Amino acid sequence: MLSNYTVDKPRKSGRRISVSVVGLLLLLGAGIYVYSYMKIHRAGSSASQAVTFSVPKGATTREVGQSLDDQELISGYRLFVLYASFTGQSGKIQAGDYALDLQMSMKEILATLASGKVTRNQKKAVMVEGWNNDQVRAKLVELGLVSEGQFNSALNASYDFKFSGDAKNHDYLGYLFPDTYQVNASLDAEGIIQLMLANFESRVTDKMLADMAAKGLAMHEVVTLASIIEREVGRNGDIAITNAVRAEMQRERQVVASVFYNRLEIGMPLQSDATVNFATGKADRRALLSDLEVDSPYNTYKNTGLPPGAISNPGVGSIMAAIYPADSDFLYFLHDPAGVAYFGRNLAEHNSNRGKYLD
Repeated sequence: MLSNYTVDKPRKSGRRISVSVVGLLLLLGAGIYVYSYMKIHRAGSSASQAVTFSVPKGATTREVGQSLDDQELISGYRLFVLYASFTGQSGKIQAGDYALDLQMSMKEILATLASGKVTRNQKKAVMVEGWNNDQVRAKLVELGLVSEGQFNSALNASYDFKFSGDAKNHDYLGYLFPDTYQVNASLDAEGIIQLMLANFESRVTDKMLADMAAKGLAMHEVVTLASIIEREVGRNGDIAITNAVRAEMQRERQVVASVFYNRLEIGMPLQSDATVNFATGKADRRALLSDLEVDSPYNTYKNTGLPPGAISNPGVGSIMAAIYPADSDFLYFLHDPAGVAYFGRNLAEHNSNRGKYLD
């Protein structure tokens, strides 16, 4: 009879549909999670570019997120709002100006804004390649970050620095790495010097140290030579420093380094005007004939070998040139009025260059 029959196939089909829907929802959820995770943790750009971002007083998390999105610091302000709420940082974003970067991820940006580390208590300190310690001190004093006495005392302190031995013996000259620093106004002179030394340490890679060791070079020798190269290579102030000029100057640094190494190898004095001017305290590129008679271990016209220590704080280009000089047989060089260097293998070639570019 018909009453003895049961129909269960539709129920079974319903269960299958339910399982499929759950599976699709789980797959969709996993996709959304992966997408959101990548958007939150991935850098906004592969290229670094500093950006000052302002959070107005009383701005909501949504308004901050929208502004970040408009400036292309993040992609998707709604996710920013959700993430801030989920992590409990929504109400912690503080008003002020912040130093951000296009390479920062959404997570890093939110952490910065919630930390309140605004830039109003920082000062930009530009330390120029080739400056000596007196010039570094003058800039810091000018910015109101230190007094002369505080800086001088800090040069006598000990620091957590890999190359501290030789560096301290020469008041860290050569090791105060030239760069653009954002210095917190609360940082004292010792803190600023530690910052610059740490920067130097970070620029000297393990490969550079290994290559120096393979060549029998000590860090103090490299820094001393680099400091001379830094002062010997440059352009006059009216020359625009384009990327092409920078590349040309780096090639000159490497060839100048080769000249000095060639002279050291045969016991010939370096005859660097830069070291003489360091001894006399003059800022000129060329030394006067009368200056060449100064009685100083830094007078490389009267003394052979390297001087006792650095004469300036060199940039990474000059440090690299001191480690990786050009392969040349040049023994002489001079600069034309624009600052371009010309090289000679012997005194005859040097005098010829003098007649072409100086007389």
